[in-house]
Amino acid sequence: MLSALGPNSVFALLLLATLTWIAIPFIPAMMELLRPRDAAPLNAVGQDSGKLTFFATSFVERMTSEGLMGTSVPPRLSDGSAVRVHNQATPLEVTKTPITDVVVLMDDTPIVAGTTVASECLARRTFRGGANCTYRAVLGQRDVKLGAGSTVLRWVHANGRLEAAEGTQLMGRATSDREILLEAGVVFDRLDAPMVRVGGGGTIETPILPVSAYTPYVPERAIALGHGYWRVTGNLVVPPDTSMAGSVIVRGNVVVSEGARVEGSLKAHGTMHVKGAAVIVGAITARGRIVIEDGARLSGPVISEHSIVVGASVVGVASKRTTVTAPRVELRSGATVYGAVMAADGGASVQ
Repeated sequence: MLSALGPNSVFALLLLATLTWIAIPFIPAMMELLRPRDAAPLNAVGQDSGKLTFFATSFVERMTSEGLMGTSVPPRLSDGSAVRVHNQATPLEVTKTPITDVVVLMDDTPIVAGTTVASECLARRTFRGGANCTYRAVLGQRDVKLGAGSTVLRWVHANGRLEAAEGTQLMGRATSDREILLEAGVVFDRLDAPMVRVGGGGTIETPILPVSAYTPYVPERAIALGHGYWRVTGNLVVPPDTSMAGSVIVRGNVVVSEGARVEGSLKAHGTMHVKGAAVIVGAITARGRIVIEDGARLSGPVISEHSIVVGASVVGVASKRTTVTAPRVELRSGATVYGAVMAADGGASVQ
């Protein structure tokens, strides 16, 4: 049969067959791009989120091997780096030049305002920093309390609570084994703790009622993609005081109205607005901005390709940590997140 075709036709058929064979592995991805079907919850907690304490853990191992965790502190490390002790008897002196020695804080004596430490700080007890101090890195064996206007250039970790006063800049990683408490006006990149919250206002704890307390709701003009999976071509508004079961992909914008409940995940090609007293048991993702009003309650990850605003609401649960991830994240007074907050282009706590 091929012999009856000309050379150009044979070449065209062979080229077409080759291109088709190469394209076969990409067909599922192209179909998902054109007609998204995936509506399952996202379990990821952001890029390298599981390693946010890597520097702190490595520092502890190094300081332990160097003997800085013992009763006596050596004057130098094995690589020749000088070690300086800070306590009530021998506090750090105020200098115009940065302190380049490794600093070991032996007691709760505060660091004087305006001090700059260009090396690591190891606090054997509670770390108390003065206002407008700058640190390369801080490790607190107990609580870490950063004064107003402080700057941490690389990382800070507290085995207890980490408190950041107004005007603090947390550049890099800020982690705690217990809780991170931010005052308004704190700038951050990556936070991770069992609980992250912004003080100055109380978190509104919306009670989670049984599904029977709501009016059932099924999205209009929704296309069923499978059991419990839907796609909506336009916008989606979940009415107040209703309950929607299932995960939904929305080609437009999403509004979860006051007091509504969603049992499943929501994905929006546009923006997403979760109003007060709404409950979402699942993940929410959007290409546009996500706004979570005061009193809302979400159990799963919150991910946006644009920005996220979290009001005096709760994201995640104490027994299962989650993540809030976007290029820009704004945590308002009373916001509570159980897990990680990742802001690639910068996050901030506001009143």
